[in-house]
Amino acid sequence: MSDAASFNGDVKVDGVVSGKNAIGGDAASIQGLGTGGDAGVFAFKYDKANFGDTDRAIQIWNSSANVFKTFIVEHPLDEAKYIVHATLEGPEGAVYYRGTSQLCEGKATISLPPYFEAFTRKEQRTIILTNIDGFDRIAIKSIDGEKIKDGKFVVVSDNPQSSQQFDWEVKAVRADGPQLQAEPNKQDLQVGGFGPYRFEIKQ
Repeated sequence: MSDAASFNGDVKVDGVVSGKNAIGGDAASIQGLGTGGDAGVFAFKYDKANFGDTDRAIQIWNSSANVFKTFIVEHPLDEAKYIVHATLEGPEGAVYYRGTSQLCEGKATISLPPYFEAFTRKEQRTIILTNIDGFDRIAIKSIDGEKIKDGKFVVVSDNPQSSQQFDWEVKAVRADGPQLQAEPNKQDLQVGGFGPYRFEIKQ
């Protein structure tokens, strides 16, 4: 860039380094040699306004990773490698609970965590069942018209003697916030954070 200053050697600043990078909102940014042009820029910011004086206020974002929300951990079998996974995403603030159970005389009652009813919405709850070592037909038996009532659900078989083992998974939408708007207009949303780790700033 024509207006950029160039230095050979170390640079010491007695004061504050600030920036106007659009990444994260007025964040300072650094680009190193071999980082691949603009895609190699990373930005850093101390976001006290949203996080206070906490570790979470220190935010660093590499623009070259602006696709997935990832986390990196040590490889449990190979010291020369990492494990890189990405988060699961969806158009809702969802939670899941899962486990394994078994019918006794054709029936099983599954109890979810005590906070389940207060923590999740009654709408859009789903349950998945998967047989293990058997093919007995199993299904959810509704209770007063609800799949899950008072934090419990009932699995039954058309075989009254069934001892079928099964895996189960419950998904539900959190009740402690508004419904997620998956496609908001940019003009209606003030965004904070960096890259894929961005969030809505409430007015």
